[in-house]
Amino acid sequence: MSGTSLCYVNGELTPERAAGVSALDRGLLLGDGLFETMRAVGGRVRNWERHWKRLRNGADVIGLALPGSADDIYAAVEQTLRANGLHAAAVRLTVTRGSSAGRGLLPSTDGRPTLVVRATPFVPYPAHLYANGMRVIVSRTVRRNERSPLSRIKSLNYLDNVLARREAEAAGADEALLLNTQGRVACATTANIFIMANGRVVTPPEAAGPLPGTMRALVCAELAPDIDVEVQCREFGEEDVRAADEVFLTNTLMGVMPVRAIGAQTVGGCVPGPLTRALQTAYEKWLAAGG
Repeated sequence: MSGTSLCYVNGELTPERAAGVSALDRGLLLGDGLFETMRAVGGRVRNWERHWKRLRNGADVIGLALPGSADDIYAAVEQTLRANGLHAAAVRLTVTRGSSAGRGLLPSTDGRPTLVVRATPFVPYPAHLYANGMRVIVSRTVRRNERSPLSRIKSLNYLDNVLARREAEAAGADEALLLNTQGRVACATTANIFIMANGRVVTPPEAAGPLPGTMRALVCAELAPDIDVEVQCREFGEEDVRAADEVFLTNTLMGVMPVRAIGAQTVGGCVPGPLTRALQTAYEKWLAAGG
């Protein structure tokens, strides 16, 4: 990799520190856009089809014209990876509605979307977290609005998540769980949540407000079935998390992460538990197989 990191902005590769978008860009001014965080292994983004599906669905929800097809946008990602000489990388893809010269909320009809791709060397989460588990808190300041269409798309509006993550940091925790407006568990600030209780593996349904994570989908559709485990999507509360035998979080960059405690209360028995370990192994095999 060269000493200067390159960022893709609207068809051009630019030194990252010099890259920029218009001061009139609606992504900057209004959070009017979408993003995907992806993992590249061997110079190729894994789980691309699920990332693209979520990006496309999000674009449909907010009425955003994507700047190209799946192949076009993936080509921009590959170009960015090659230009930076990266084989193992974290990739951030951002699409905004572009610039609008007028004031107000409604976009102009002639605006062109902005596409930004940034790739950085993949840095895994600390090994001690996988060995010992994360400590999480339940946010008391932020609720996940399961009734909002934004709860089911990866929009640029992440301030609720930022506030809850700051709350976790202030409490000396690694993550914060978010309850929805009905007091049911939705997700964590950057991850989906799974629990195992009474031999059953459960994750909140989309109606409860979690972002439909690509890693969540991979666990439900491929990894869990590979180890003969069925995942149920149903609502549960904070008390169910505290009483669970195992709790783990998932996202694209962390994979499968055990949770050891909620606040001062230890969760389950050994951490990581047998199910969590089995899913971690299944995920590593999936990556090695080029999934």
